[in-house]
Amino acid sequence: MINKKAVVKAGLLLTAIATQGSVQADDKLQTILTNLQPSLFAPNTVSTNQFEYGSSLSPDGKKFAFVRALARFEHSAIVISHKLGDTWQTPKLLPFSGEFHDTNPYFSKDSNIFYFTSRRPVEGAGTGGFKMWQVSFNGDQFGKPKLVPGKINGGHNVIYPTVHTNKDIYFSSVIEGAKGGMDLFVSKYHPDGYGAPIEITELNTTKSDADPELSTDGKLMFYTSTRAGGLGHYDLHVSVKQKDGKWGEPINLGEKINSRAMDSDPILSADGNTLFFSSDKNPEVKAVKDYQALLQRQKSIHNGLMNIYRVDITELNKYLRSKI
Repeated sequence: MINKKAVVKAGLLLTAIATQGSVQADDKLQTILTNLQPSLFAPNTVSTNQFEYGSSLSPDGKKFAFVRALARFEHSAIVISHKLGDTWQTPKLLPFSGEFHDTNPYFSKDSNIFYFTSRRPVEGAGTGGFKMWQVSFNGDQFGKPKLVPGKINGGHNVIYPTVHTNKDIYFSSVIEGAKGGMDLFVSKYHPDGYGAPIEITELNTTKSDADPELSTDGKLMFYTSTRAGGLGHYDLHVSVKQKDGKWGEPINLGEKINSRAMDSDPILSADGNTLFFSSDKNPEVKAVKDYQALLQRQKSIHNGLMNIYRVDITELNKYLRSKI
């Protein structure tokens, strides 16, 4: 005869063990997030007292493109810094940028194509929202920008696009019928032109979800969101692709990276172990006693304008991949 009390006791013990394992996993993740140490990227060269955001690192790690903007994102241009030895050099304006409102640079991972978004005029359509453009490059030689073909460019803005290794484009936009304000989408590659945007429903919320960046193998997606549970503004999150092909429950990257300010524009190094992001966090706010001190604070890097940060996420990368 089966001892029902013994079965119940064994069941409770297994539940306790499973719960303990879950708690340990959560504790490990929390420790990893707590140990993250973000720092300003190339201070006084890339990160300055000006308004910088929206970066992209070339696959060889020797070119760093980013955006210099006016306050409130009123106008922006794309600049590039080259690495000489261990030092990043003074940025230069890209030859096709500066006249129009250009933003969101992106180096393709497997070809000599450079992408960006812009409000520059489109033949037959005039100026309008942000469209996605591409330009060929070879070393420091850039060609003439061309509109990315297909339905990715429609009656919507294309914001912070990421071009995956299979050439699919992930981006954010406000498109009627989607779940929230700003939402995440993917436009599938086809040789004749990109397909219509497909909503990434498992990650979108009724809040704003934006700025997707995929790992090279497509298993991890970093993005920013105002979803519930954050620190008060846009927070960086990561999601792991599940066995069924859907994206898993997002993980907030914690208070070492996120702040009450805007934390956005995630970008990965080629090996996936370094995360770059933009933030207008201001960790050095101090009282001032006179006008000169006030001016000095406004001239400092931490003056409330956006800067670009980098953080080693090697341990986080290992942890997330252990869940795949």
